[in-house]
Amino acid sequence: MTAVQPMAMMSGRYQRAFTIAVVFLVAGWHLAGAGGQLLHNRQAYGSFAFQVAMWLVMALAITAGSVLVLRGALGWRPAWAVAVIALAASTAAAAASPPDQMLAVNWAWGSAGWIGVLVLLRRPFAELAWFLAAEALATLGVLMRGGLDRTELAGFLAVLAWSTGAQVAVAAGVRALDAAAGQAAAAAQSEHAARERAATAEIIRAARHARWLALQESAVPLVAELAAGTADPGDAQVRSRCAVQAARLRRLLAEGDEVPGSLVHELHASADVAERRGVAVEIETAGPMPQVPGPARRVITDVAIAILTAARSQARITLTAVAAGIAVSFVADTGAVVRLPAAGQGVVIEQQQDGGMLWAEVRWNSR
Repeated sequence: MTAVQPMAMMSGRYQRAFTIAVVFLVAGWHLAGAGGQLLHNRQAYGSFAFQVAMWLVMALAITAGSVLVLRGALGWRPAWAVAVIALAASTAAAAASPPDQMLAVNWAWGSAGWIGVLVLLRRPFAELAWFLAAEALATLGVLMRGGLDRTELAGFLAVLAWSTGAQVAVAAGVRALDAAAGQAAAAAQSEHAARERAATAEIIRAARHARWLALQESAVPLVAELAAGTADPGDAQVRSRCAVQAARLRRLLAEGDEVPGSLVHELHASADVAERRGVAVEIETAGPMPQVPGPARRVITDVAIAILTAARSQARITLTAVAAGIAVSFVADTGAVVRLPAAGQGVVIEQQQDGGMLWAEVRWNSR
């Protein structure tokens, strides 16, 4: 069973297989068991044609019941309509049998019971019990027409125990198999979910490790230059490079793909470096923030890092929930045009420069 199938579909397939098995059982019994008994005792009936007609009525009831159950769970009206037809045909066939041989030549009792099992299989179990009880009482009533002695009563009870016992056992067995199928489907889904979580965790770990290696490639040479004295900490360009690498490092430490509000958290981490330089950073949110996937968040925070690194004294970041996504606006006194990272991952970037103030907007759309 493939892991993409939901639990309900898996359980439904098992249940359908059990239903098909019951359909074959009921149809086979009516054709071979009841039909064979009818043909074998054809000389004993007062009207063989009437018995054949009742057999055909039950065959039609089995056909209708099979179509209904294979289409889905039966409501009580169609289920009981088929059951009552089978009960009426069974009682009529029993009444038309010779009174002194009724138990021996009555083919209809078993077929009616199996039809009840078919159409009431997934109805409350009490409904099947009531149907089988009504069928037994109807047959007993027909048997009592000519008087009922101990031998006939014993024969009736023996047939009742054999026939009804088998029908109840099959119905109970199918219900137990349904429950087992549900448990097996739930276990399979749980196992698949655990494997998915493990695979997702491994993908996230590998992606973060790759970003850590990429950060090392840009940060380690800068640290080496500072340690060797070839980079002057007083140089504005060197300080800008340091601020960018520190912001990226803080963002990497703040990343959490499964944490609600991850983007806001990472923007705060990115702003920390600018605040340490004395830049007043305001971060505001408007509306409930959607969960932004990691790749899109990194594009947005790259834009934030570039703007915050260039900001001189103040910056404001506003996150607004929009239809199917999020809009992040930046206003900062950069003094000069800032070269922003390339867009991607469903992110669109716009920017305008008005004197020394930079305005930029980043939009992410989940569609």
